[in-house]
Amino acid sequence: MHIRNIAHKFLYSQVSWKSSSRFVSSKFVAPSRPTLKLSDEEGGKNIDGRENPKLFSEEYIPPQILPEWHSNKLKYKLERMDCLRRRNVVEIPEFYPGSILSVTVSDEYGPEKNTKFVGRCLWRDGFALACKFVLRNVIEGEGFEIMYHLHSPTIQQIQVLRLEKWIDTDLRYLRDADPKHCTIDPNMIAQAPTPVSQPLPVFKEKVNLGDRTWWGWKFDRSWPRPYNAFIEEHLLEEDYIERDRLRERQTYMKFDICRHYDTRSLKKQIMTEMEKNQKRIKNIHKSTSWQPN
Repeated sequence: MHIRNIAHKFLYSQVSWKSSSRFVSSKFVAPSRPTLKLSDEEGGKNIDGRENPKLFSEEYIPPQILPEWHSNKLKYKLERMDCLRRRNVVEIPEFYPGSILSVTVSDEYGPEKNTKFVGRCLWRDGFALACKFVLRNVIEGEGFEIMYHLHSPTIQQIQVLRLEKWIDTDLRYLRDADPKHCTIDPNMIAQAPTPVSQPLPVFKEKVNLGDRTWWGWKFDRSWPRPYNAFIEEHLLEEDYIERDRLRERQTYMKFDICRHYDTRSLKKQIMTEMEKNQKRIKNIHKSTSWQPN
């Protein structure tokens, strides 16, 4: 008898649920997707040395001209303003010589009206609109290098696949090194960069160079000497003597004030100037009522 009452209650509950579902339409409401917001400690605040590229970048620093009153400061400000306008159109990320980049440029004869090249950045130099960088990649045993102007209007996208920073700022000796350092997969997936709230680790390892007879430059006598190139294995005792003799003649370069360009004071001035320029660009309204005569 007790089992029969339980069965009746179960059937009654099933019938009442079906009858109620006819009149009340239940719809599934997906929950809102959570958004990831980085705190200042995790990556929201830029530390010294990793500033916002729009506010400060290497190409914003003008060349050193002595005496100082020979420099054209108005020209420098106008060129920095043009660089900021270009950065508002195309995102130019943070990268250094040694980073692996993927650059997409417009090409009239390309399959999709554009071409993409992946390579390691060998060097980056120039002021403002004249800033340029070189990418190198070894494809099927042959080395290919392409020079890009950083603020060129043909550049559609610059993507950092691996953010690296070497001690040396000129890595052209990689042409004479093991090709594995510049052999990059064209379909390489971008790696997560170091947060801007943390200092970027510097690559301090040594790169083995090839036969010394085929070097494109005498790296053992260059100044400043390359730190990431292992050139000691190619030197004899006579080479060490000659190198020490040349370094003794060039020791004054370490203490020559004219050869050291202190940009710490310029850095603060440039950042405040670019912040004002950013506000000016936002307040600019293009006139649409003007018509030519």
